[in-house]
Amino acid sequence: MPYDFSTFDRNCAKEQETPISGSVTGSIPSWLRGSLILNGPGKMKFGDQEYLHVFDGAAVLQKVNFTETGPTYSSKFLRSSAFQVNSENDQIVVSELGTKGTSVNNKSALQKLGEKFSFDKLFSDNAQVNVVRYGGGGYYAITESPFIHKICPKTLETIRKVDLHKEIGVNSQCPHPIQLNDGSSINVFHNVGATGPKYEIYKFPAQDSPDSFPKASKIASVDARWKLNPCLMHSFGMTEHYFVLPEQPLTLDVKQMVTNSVKEKPFIDGMEWIKDKLVKFHVVCRDTGKELKFRLKSEAFFYLHIINCYEEDKFIVVDLCAFKKPDMLYSFFIKNIRENGQNLWKELDRGTIKRIVLPLSVNDKVAPEENLITLGSKATAYRQKDGVVLLTPEEISPICYENPTMNPNFYGRKYSYFFGASSDMDDSCGKVAKVDVRSGEVKQWSKDGVYACVLSFVARPGAPADSGR
Repeated sequence: MPYDFSTFDRNCAKEQETPISGSVTGSIPSWLRGSLILNGPGKMKFGDQEYLHVFDGAAVLQKVNFTETGPTYSSKFLRSSAFQVNSENDQIVVSELGTKGTSVNNKSALQKLGEKFSFDKLFSDNAQVNVVRYGGGGYYAITESPFIHKICPKTLETIRKVDLHKEIGVNSQCPHPIQLNDGSSINVFHNVGATGPKYEIYKFPAQDSPDSFPKASKIASVDARWKLNPCLMHSFGMTEHYFVLPEQPLTLDVKQMVTNSVKEKPFIDGMEWIKDKLVKFHVVCRDTGKELKFRLKSEAFFYLHIINCYEEDKFIVVDLCAFKKPDMLYSFFIKNIRENGQNLWKELDRGTIKRIVLPLSVNDKVAPEENLITLGSKATAYRQKDGVVLLTPEEISPICYENPTMNPNFYGRKYSYFFGASSDMDDSCGKVAKVDVRSGEVKQWSKDGVYACVLSFVARPGAPADSGR
């Protein structure tokens, strides 16, 4: 029996504000204490209207609290502006990735046009991708748009909305910022200036005020290679000394985005896969903010999540979840799941885990036939006649394991294992796997009817320093 895609076609109609106790099958480690807060699309209907894409649903925050007396569960809808407007009108007013919003006001055409060109009308603030920490103590619901919402981790209440377009002048962001050991955070943002789109790296200090958002400082600015077509960058990498920004050929057409806003078309209509283009790797020095001058490119692939990257000798090793093309984004329309769910498992790319090795220095006189990679990896790098260093990945696993997690103590360092949810849709369950990136060995756990979504690594108290490495 193949994967049951109807699990994607569910609607969360009510919140569970009062924590309820759960029944435990198996056992929970006696030392496990604390809370796991998940974020994701949950409410799929407003009135008689329903969203058209799996990723469109209004954000619902879910909390599992592990206590001495057992786990409890609670949930609450994120009070975004989109959620409130849709609720007040009892229909979908704000457009999302795959759903066009419905106009409900009677303003003149000129007033409507002016509103559509207002920045906060270009993007929904339905922050349904992740929960992150900014400023050392604040918890925020986040998505690709520049609007984030501070939440209370105890009650899941939405405290306030922060507009990063007003705060630092950016247009969109990676929903997976990286938090440093001192509590500060790093993230990559898109911006469009007079010379075209840029990827801008900001650092947010380790401080948090109840009334204000921490003031960020810009570390670096990198030009996008296509004018008015920055790539979708869902995550980025960081090592001890460098930032790694893979620029894939799935892009956001800025002109089309504006046109779509005027015509009230969904966000996905402004995305473009530029065929026959390679992935370009931008490597930026953390100390100077300068990009390495030589050009690093690899075969085309679509990615959302970087597993880890680290420095070894004079190289950067990048491990990520890769797919041939972004077909999955277009397969997850609700209509397709309902009409083609029985066969969808045959059509979806299962992806791979790729290891790409980036040289940190390139001799201009190196012979074209000389492999620059000397780590013992199957990944290769050859300098072309035009100066481009062409990278060929090593395949760690023929199956992708998405939403990867690992011991955070080893992020940016050489490591051995990560954990993820299997992209193999041949079975009627969602497999959870531990992947050994050294040998490619995979250990899996599964149970019929159980579908894993997001995994989180928790180190056992008193475990050896290299546990989970």
